[in-house]
Amino acid sequence: MTDTPTLNLLREALDEQMADPSSVTSLKVDELLERLIDEKYPVNLIESCDLLERACAAGDLDAVQKLCSACDFYVYRSFALVLALRSGHSHVAKWLIEHEGVDLLAPIKRPEQMSVMLPPDTSFTRSALTRASTYLFLNPLDPTPATYIFRPYTGFEQLIEPAYETFFSMQKAADAVREILVAGLVDNVVYDDIFRAYVICAARKFRDRRSEEDLEDGRICLREAHFMLELHKEHEGENGFGDDLLYDFIGALIVPRCPAEIYEFIAREAPHVLLAQLHELEWFQREVATIATLVEDLKPSETLEHNGTLLYVLAQANCLNEIKALDAWGEHLSDEAYEQAISVASDLEYVEMSTYLLSQKMKNRKEAQAESATDSLLDMLLL
Repeated sequence: MTDTPTLNLLREALDEQMADPSSVTSLKVDELLERLIDEKYPVNLIESCDLLERACAAGDLDAVQKLCSACDFYVYRSFALVLALRSGHSHVAKWLIEHEGVDLLAPIKRPEQMSVMLPPDTSFTRSALTRASTYLFLNPLDPTPATYIFRPYTGFEQLIEPAYETFFSMQKAADAVREILVAGLVDNVVYDDIFRAYVICAARKFRDRRSEEDLEDGRICLREAHFMLELHKEHEGENGFGDDLLYDFIGALIVPRCPAEIYEFIAREAPHVLLAQLHELEWFQREVATIATLVEDLKPSETLEHNGTLLYVLAQANCLNEIKALDAWGEHLSDEAYEQAISVASDLEYVEMSTYLLSQKMKNRKEAQAESATDSLLDMLLL
């Protein structure tokens, strides 16, 4: 490592700026940077990454610009972008993406000739997956750089001592992320990954329930996930606003001990995903108390078989009120689905349930026949 007093003073000045953003340290940082550059920038590849990350965490755009201008090569810049977003410095994050082409999921780069040995890749990527990994998204619970946007400082961010930290606010981090998403500054893969990070973070916050602050952070994550889904629908088909992986990540949330807030989110935002998982997962079909609370939020799936599974599960548990809430599903529930539900209700001697299901089946059949007859009459009149 380079033993440069100027370098040590620069780190200290950036750390002071992080600790107290209102303090007048930017002039001091600027002066020390100029001095470091005049000294022919005598720092190695690891130190340059550490400096860039500290400047991003401090939100000092002028320092970030000077560092990027003075250094021809950075081994790894993605975590610098993570820290800019984590600390709510959207202006720094946008500049890194727009002017430096920083990719949140980029792997480290290795120069052809190195004057120093680099540490293992994990020192730079924080053991996170990157775009270069064949395992990216294979397990939605695996961390990626986006995961660390929504985590407070731990005192282990530094590549070189001393440790540093600054104030963390989930809302400020979310606001910074929203700015780059709305501006269309990422591609589909990064968009998907940020969404994945939000919903996984929310699931963990609600599962652990350590404090009211954690619960509020979880609610913020779900609000932003909702916003991302709406933005995705608004820009459907455009690169930079996600793809079908968003719904795969939602499906991955349905696991044993899934918090009620997450179930409610899925029921509202992606009912077809919940119904598909209900059809596939036997353990989920046994969670009748949970499923019953979600019925009013659900909308029918285009896959009739999935709707039929819900009807069967509710009939088997004798949930008559919830069955009645499905009256409006009409043609989205097939005769076969009703027959299976009637059969299980009869076997369990749920007389009222069996009677009601049979009446609904006959009512739906009559409505379907009447609609078919009306369509036939209209066809004849148009001939």
